[in-house]
Order: sequence, then C-alpha cells, then structure tokens
Amino acid sequence: MRVDLCEPVIKTAPCGMSCAICRFYIYGQCQCCVGEDSDLLDKAACNPCPVVECASSRNIAFCARDCLDFPCPLLERTIPYRWSRLAPPSSDASLPGWRPSNLWQNLANHEDASQDNETLRVFCLGQFRVFRGSVELQDYHWSNGKGPTQKIKALFAFLLCKRDQGARKEELTDLLWPQQTDPKRASSSFHQALFHLRRALEPDLKVGAASSYIRCQGDHYFFSPLKPCWIDAELFTAYAERAQALELGGDPDAAISYWSKTIALYGGDYMAGIDLKYTQCHLHDCCISHCRKLRQLYLAASMTVARYRFDLGQCDLAVGYARQALSVEPALETAHRLVMQCLLEIGHLDSAICQYRTCKAELAWHENRMPSEQTRMLYQRLLENH
Repeated sequence: MRVDLCEPVIKTAPCGMSCAICRFYIYGQCQCCVGEDSDLLDKAACNPCPVVECASSRNIAFCARDCLDFPCPLLERTIPYRWSRLAPPSSDASLPGWRPSNLWQNLANHEDASQDNETLRVFCLGQFRVFRGSVELQDYHWSNGKGPTQKIKALFAFLLCKRDQGARKEELTDLLWPQQTDPKRASSSFHQALFHLRRALEPDLKVGAASSYIRCQGDHYFFSPLKPCWIDAELFTAYAERAQALELGGDPDAAISYWSKTIALYGGDYMAGIDLKYTQCHLHDCCISHCRKLRQLYLAASMTVARYRFDLGQCDLAVGYARQALSVEPALETAHRLVMQCLLEIGHLDSAICQYRTCKAELAWHENRMPSEQTRMLYQRLLENH
C-alpha cells in the first residue's frame, strides 16, 4: 500500500513494519497506536513509541521498505523496552517483564496437531482450504447442495479472523447480506448458513447438540474449538514470535530456524481464497488488517534470513530469500539492494545492473520515486567494476 509521506507518519504507522512486527500491536495490546485513527496523535503524545518517533523524524512510513538502516539496534532495544512497559510480570529471566502468548506456550501441541488425523486443519494463508483429518472440504461439504457455499466459507473465515473477540449476529448479517433490509429474512439466512457451517465442520453433530467449534454467547458468535485444531496463520505468528525472542536472547542460529519455518508456512495473502467483497469490506476490515500484519511479518522473516545467508557468504540462498520478499512487495528497496550486493559478490555484474533497473522501475511505478542514495551508490560501484 502506498503511503503519502507528507502525512504525519504516526497515522500510517499501524500499517508499517515498525508496528507489524510488534507482538503488542498484533494482539491489540499497544497503548500507543490501537484505537480509532482520530485518537492516534493523542495516544502517541501520552505514550510515545520510540520506533514511531524515529520513523517520523526520518519521514519514513515503512521501516523495512524505506529505512536504509533496517533492522537497526533501536528495534532490538525498543522491543524489550515496550515489553517491560506493557506486559505483565513473568518469571522468564531471559526476557524481563515479558510473557509469551498462548500460541507460543502451545507451539509443540500446535505442531503435533498437524499430524493428527482427527484434527481440523485450516489454511488461511493463500487459498482458503479446510481439512477434517485427511478429507478436504469441497463445496458440497460446506452446503450439502442446499446453502450459499461462498457465504458459509466467508462466515467461517470471519469468525476465524475475529477469534476470541467474536462477532455480533448483526455484524455477520450486515457482512453477508448487506442488501437485505428485512431483519427476519436476514436472521433466517444467517441461521441457515450457521447450520451448514456447523455440519461441515462436524457431519455427525446431532440436532440440538453444541458445536465443538462454533460457540454462541448471547448475540455473539465465536470460533472456539474444543477439539484439536491447526491453523496455519496462528502457527505462522507463533513461529515469528519465537524467532524474535530467540534473537533477543542472543541465539541467532536458532532464530533463523524459526524464521525459516515462518517463511515456509506463508502460502500467500491472508484469506486470499475468500471473495474480496467479504474480506475487503470497509465496514468489516479485520481481514485487511490481518493480511497486512502477516505480509509484513513474512517480509521481515524473508529479509532477516536473506541477510543472515549473505553474512555467511551464501549468496545464492540470500538472493532466493530476497526475491521471495520481492514477489510479495516488488518495491522493497532493501531487497533489491541485497540482491544487487549478492550478484556483485559472485561476479554477476550484468545481472546486478539489471536488478538496479528493475528496482528503479518498481519504485517509480509503485511509489513514484527514485532509488535512494545508498542504492544509487551501489549502482555506481557496479558500473565501475563492470
């Protein structure tokens, strides 16, 4: 997403890397940036974030994309600083004041669940796919030939996205039947879709029995599984959390292992297989928000592993990871520059020069700007050695 850098950066920061890699923003615990946009400046004034302040002073909207120094020591210093301010006390001596999320605590169980034939497995990254054990749900599973298949999938996707927060019945009917003005008909359509969703997840569910996955409390509906459940987006986030903590704990090799697992799980944008009219509705934008956060986490993982491989002299591997990042964000200048550096190291000067031209074209198309001075200096170095 292109951001006008003339706008105050604090307004755009929640979409940027400075927030997207912060576990407090991801889980809605950030006291600085969460809430309505109109409140952001007031919140920041009361509880400033050093990373956002740095981005603002440099006129940067996305740390990983726009900052020549990313990842910088400020991020390493700031993350535990924010943990100590925002998180409850913990007995973890290596990370004072920080408590791992439930995802991290149950990481081993979550990994084991992917191999369990009784587990409900949900793929949210890329094409939306759901498996009951080894059986992938097809259209006839979702609706039994009698219901609106796409709406049933969208209902499930939205409940997955809202997770513990849940969603009101009115919110769900507005999302799925926005043109329906008769509340009774909208309610009837919703309960029919909910019935088919419960049956799709549990074909043997008896009439009147409580679902093991979909819970109702008042007028709120939740995805709250009582049976084993594996969700790729949750494991993706857990791997990224673990990698960040290992980096802070001074174990970069182990961190790279988890960053690599993070990358391997990313099959594409969050809920890409669900109709855009449901996932990009401006009234229900939680899918958009999740998509941006997970995409930025993927870029952080790809670039971290790429730099690690480059530092080890494994230029071919570094190029591969940097190009994976470029496949998601074509205007990621730091990735273009790393590819150029790798190609220079292995003597492929023509390819490195072509990479600069690609970088220049992508930046002009997506961001209407020229490459940075650091990238242009690297290009001049390529020309001198050519």
